[in-house]
Amino acid sequence: MGATTLELDTIYDSIAEFKHQRELKRRTDPVVRIFDGNYNLRGYVTGHYSCEVEFLLNDTGGGHLNLPEDHHIAQWVFKYWERDTSNVHMVVDKDGARWDGKLDSCTVSQDEDGVRTVELKFLSSYEEIKHILVWPNPFLPTAIQFPKQFILAGPSVYCLKTALFLNLLRIQGNLWSLPDDPLSFNGWKQGLNYKEWPILVKPQSLAGDGSQWTVINSRFKTWHDMAETTLSDGQLYVECRRWFPGDPQPWDGADLYRPGQLIVDIKDKSGVWEQTSTGGNLFSGLVRTIIQVADNLIDETRVHAGIAQNANEYTLANYLGTNPKQPWVVYRTDDKVNTAESTEFTWQPATVSQVVVGGKSMPGVNEGISAAVQLAFNTLSTYLFLPSLGGPADTLLKPIYEDVLLAFMDIKSPVRTRQLGWSHYRERFQDGGDQAWTLSAIIALRNGFWATRERTSHTLKVGDGAPYLIGDRGEGHLFLGDRVGGQIPGSREGTVVVDQVSSLKLSWDATTPHGWEITVGDPNAIDDPLNHALGRIKEIVAAVHDLGVI
Repeated sequence: MGATTLELDTIYDSIAEFKHQRELKRRTDPVVRIFDGNYNLRGYVTGHYSCEVEFLLNDTGGGHLNLPEDHHIAQWVFKYWERDTSNVHMVVDKDGARWDGKLDSCTVSQDEDGVRTVELKFLSSYEEIKHILVWPNPFLPTAIQFPKQFILAGPSVYCLKTALFLNLLRIQGNLWSLPDDPLSFNGWKQGLNYKEWPILVKPQSLAGDGSQWTVINSRFKTWHDMAETTLSDGQLYVECRRWFPGDPQPWDGADLYRPGQLIVDIKDKSGVWEQTSTGGNLFSGLVRTIIQVADNLIDETRVHAGIAQNANEYTLANYLGTNPKQPWVVYRTDDKVNTAESTEFTWQPATVSQVVVGGKSMPGVNEGISAAVQLAFNTLSTYLFLPSLGGPADTLLKPIYEDVLLAFMDIKSPVRTRQLGWSHYRERFQDGGDQAWTLSAIIALRNGFWATRERTSHTLKVGDGAPYLIGDRGEGHLFLGDRVGGQIPGSREGTVVVDQVSSLKLSWDATTPHGWEITVGDPNAIDDPLNHALGRIKEIVAAVHDLGVI
């Protein structure tokens, strides 16, 4: 039996009301709050000229707040000599997303009309973990650091969180240093109570970590520098988010109570062990592909790997988000169904077809020639009843034969040559592979071809809710680190490029409502996947060597 007209009207009204409430929420202005150095609330910011915050993937984003000089927040900030604490913090909340950061500079300016403006520049809280060193042994004092390297192997998320936690325990647990207030009993007790720590790492189960495996090592590197390669390889997203009373507890049993505690979490948005898509088109959909490297270690081909399986989350009503194993958000640039306000797609053709590296002979060549010269002249001197001539002869001939044989190597890409046509740039000498026919030389060759490869970058400027919602924690279809697609403007085939959201910029001013600008992919990325692998092997070997094992 079908539904009655009354029932259909009721369903329609409920859906319309749901859409209306979602639209009202989307149009709600971001909430901006200012705190002092101890995260005591100083006030909510209204009446400002403009504000802009940027979310960057695994890096420090910037924030700008422009205020009239007579604004009470501006007065409090630039009169730094009257404040109890020098640090100033800004927190911006919008649709589940939270940007928080520390004041970097305060500038008071006056134009020719006598109008004064206070510009506040902030750095996001990710900057905090850029100032945490990973010691070789966090449990020993600085003067006694054994072993020489901090090395940990396992799932990427678990290893990175463990390294950060151990060094936070060293710093905040006062293992080998006095607390900030050594005369206060609470200062000594704070190290044993994680609820008092300024920075916390969200707990992670080793058994439940399905991220890509890695090997991390550090000898007084910053955590960011140590983790950068692993984060990029595994397409992980480091979430740095301040907790305040009224927010949900970051994990069951946390029982936090201190306002402004920084909670660090690492999320896997790669779908590496399941499936994901790197591109496709509007007609056949997004497809899974695999890159195969040719025998010359230079040329690559992309092979179709089958049809992606549907994610169960997308069958749930009111679900908002993106599952990494099946990205679905695609911004189109067709005139009739355009979903991006503006888009910029940049393509650069490849350049050279051949790369040369080297400068020094491969290991063993110079030594072999030296041994042959000394043997020959020593044998000759024996027959002539003369003193040994091998050493002097080798010294005399060494400038002539040294670094002559097998000192350079080159590789030409036949695939690139055919693609470029007969008129193209020919050669490039690549630095970094000083000794030919070694692992370093192979990496340098790959770097040379990677630096001169065909390049694409995709930047989208979209309106929130047109048609996808931008937000975090179940309040948006996509957020930082999620894999989304963008149609290449003017592509008749409807070609779609899929990559991670590497930057989100939220901005508004007195005359312009808030809007988002999305950057998909990293236009500055010049590192090569195979070079990553070979470079990681070199790092691991160097770390084991520093331990004295080899």
